[in-house]
Formats: sequence, structure tokens, C-alpha cells
Amino acid sequence: MSALMERTERTQQRSVVLRAAPWVAGAWAFVFGALAGLALLGRAPDPWVPDAASPLGALSGTQMSWVIAVLALLALVAGGAVANVRTRGTTRATGWLLIVLGLVIAVVVSDVRALMFLGYLPQVLLAMVGLGPGAGQLEWGLFVDSGVALAHAAGGLAMVVAGVTLLGKAEPGRRLDWGRWARWGRPAVAVAVVVPLLYAATRIAWALDIPLGISREMLDDLGEARWSGFGLAAFAVVGAVLTWGLVARWGEVFWSWVPRIGGRPVPVAMALVPGILVAGTVMSAGISFWRMAIADDLWTVPGATSDWGAWAPEMLWPLWGVALAVACLAYLGRRTAARG
Repeated sequence: MSALMERTERTQQRSVVLRAAPWVAGAWAFVFGALAGLALLGRAPDPWVPDAASPLGALSGTQMSWVIAVLALLALVAGGAVANVRTRGTTRATGWLLIVLGLVIAVVVSDVRALMFLGYLPQVLLAMVGLGPGAGQLEWGLFVDSGVALAHAAGGLAMVVAGVTLLGKAEPGRRLDWGRWARWGRPAVAVAVVVPLLYAATRIAWALDIPLGISREMLDDLGEARWSGFGLAAFAVVGAVLTWGLVARWGEVFWSWVPRIGGRPVPVAMALVPGILVAGTVMSAGISFWRMAIADDLWTVPGATSDWGAWAPEMLWPLWGVALAVACLAYLGRRTAARG
């Protein structure tokens, strides 16, 4: 009986995520499609603020409004096709369209600011109650811009999930085989743990007054800002530990000493949803740094280009993003196989 209850609970948790994905994707399409349309009509500001640290940083706000409007329109058309035409071919084609649109939105339209939102959120919350290095220095405009970038990441990834769900419906007698990803779990987790720790090492060193990868002048110029970097390093270390949980026993079953839930299975969505979201934001941020390097815009990063510690670890972020996504799929495959 207990096994049946656990299986029912897991099915309900999974179905909640799958049911929510189309709604989140649709909300993104409606909201940002409307905002982009109003901007193009001159009735509202552009919903995207130009930034060099973006895969599309060379575009203006008006050009990006066109991009967002077209993507939102395609997503709405795809949703309408699913609702009105239920043939297997249409379902499969729409699924792939949503996957492609979602990846473009999450990785290309979004940018490094989405990861900044997640990384600085603990410090922002502390600053709101007058604690930490950001107390009294909050710039709400930057916070809003970062939140918009995170909304693009969440909306795009929800679109990908909706597309994958449609591919499963296109072949009703055939289940998606996530188990084939399981063998890549450990190597993917190793990469997804090492890369953020390399980044964290530089920022922790700076907080300890060690100019690792930068000049002494730059370290002195950072001043109190080095503690913000330390906060980001702490976020990266916590993320690395949680990533390790994707292949650890405690990532599948709660520790026995945890009140009420000790010994119970960890909900798959509890690990998968934040993991995939971070993977998408990390990938987008890494592509942003590569664009800056190719476009010779690294001068916008604090310090000189010779201060490799300020930008070189970020160049590994696309690898981190891919590895974390693969690790999440491997986790899903292993948990699915265990249930089977």
C-alpha cells in the first residue's frame, strides 16, 4: 500500500509540472508579445534593455522587440495548432517547433542578467533588511532588468517542456526513454561541479585579499565589492553541492533525521526544475561572455583584459550549462528506471 501511495504521489507531482509548463509558456507569449507589440506601436518602452553582456547585445531595443514579437506570435500559433488540429504529424511538428522556440528564448533572448538575478537574490534579500554589502545600495532598475531576463529563461524552458510532452503524445504507444541518459550522470555531474568551483575559487581568493587572476590594482579598486563576489562564490559552491546530489543517495531519499519527510523519496521535480533552470541561465550567461570576447567587448568587464580571473572562468559556463542539463536528464532517467 505504501509503495502504491508513493507512486501515486510521484505521478501527481510529475503531472503538475507537465500541466503547468504550457501555461507558463503561454503566459510568456501573451505578456511579452503584448509588451513588444505596444513598444513597436510607441505605446510602451521596449521590454528588453540593450546590454553588451547578451548573446544579442548588438541589437537595439526596437530590434529586440521585433524578435520577441515574432517568437511570441510563433508560440501562440503553435498553441493554436495543438488546440485545433490533433493529427500525429501536427503534434510532432508543433512539439519540435516549441522546443526550438523555447531554446532560443531561454538561451539567446535571455542573457547573463538571468544568472545575476539568481546569484544576487540572497544578497538582495539581505539588503532589503539592511544587512550585507548591498544594504542601502540597491539599484531596482538593474534588479527589474535581471528579473525580466530570468522570466525569458523560465518561459523558454517551459516551452521546451511543453514541446517534449507533445512529442510523447505524438507516439501514444511509445514512452520517451530517459534511461539512456543515466550512464552520463557521473561524468556530467563531475564537470558541472568542477566548473563553478573554479569560478568560486577566484572570488573567494579576492575576498581573502589574494589577487588570483587579477592585478593588485584591480583588487584594490574592487574594495567592498569583493564581498559581493564572495556571495556569488558561496552561491556557486552551494550549487555545486546540490549538483553532486544528482548522483548521491541523499539526492533521491531525504536524510532520515529530517523531520516529517525523513526517509521519503525526494520529488523528482524538486531536483529537476531548479537544475534545468540554472542550466539554461548558465548556458545563456556563458554565451554572453563568448559574444563579448568575439566582439571585443570584454573591456566592459571590470578590470583589464589581462585580468583573466575576471572573465576566463565564465568562458567555461556553456560547458557547465550543458553538463548540468545532461546531469538532470541522467537523474530523471535513473529515477524513472527505478520506478519501472
